[in-house]
Amino acid sequence: MVIQMNKKELTKLYIKLSLCPISQNKAKEEIEEFFETLKEAIVIDGKVKFPKIGTFEILTRKSRIVANPVTKEQMTIYPKKIVS
Repeated sequence: MVIQMNKKELTKLYIKLSLCPISQNKAKEEIEEFFETLKEAIVIDGKVKFPKIGTFEILTRKSRIVANPVTKEQMTIYPKKIVS
């Protein structure tokens, strides 16, 4: 089961589950700090694993050729790196 939420929803959930009272701005700052730390760890090690949750790692998508649905013109989508 995959749950999708934006940062505002994540902030509200973080506040609700927090053990001590916390402001929305402070919660947002802590979440941003966590994401920045996660990004840095992925860049350094290439992979971050959370037991029972999952693994974040850098994957490289191959280049591919697609067609514009309106003009049917062939276009190349260049390879890029994603976090999965």
